[in-house]
Amino acid sequence: MLVVGAGPTGLTLACDLARRGVSVRIVDKASEFTHGSRGKGLNARSLEVHDDLGVVDRMPESGVTHMPHRKYRGAKVIAETDPEAGRWRRRIRPTRQDS
Repeated sequence: MLVVGAGPTGLTLACDLARRGVSVRIVDKASEFTHGSRGKGLNARSLEVHDDLGVVDRMPESGVTHMPHRKYRGAKVIAETDPEAGRWRRRIRPTRQDS
């Protein structure tokens, strides 16, 4: 299976297909990894999918629950502050509502 796009959606799809035994190849138009964010937030449905994949508990360890504030002059970052520095990190857990 060819997955076009190595962003959050493409990588999640590739993981799910591989988990189901499907051989996957991922292609992306970028020639190297991005240095910025490819996804700045997860909605409830995304957390449910990641829970189903068995990785939701590891996600907060590799991410943040907030974004730092940056000040730019043109394209140059001249200041960065983290208003949440030193505060307790909130655990993100999916909730499933039975119909």
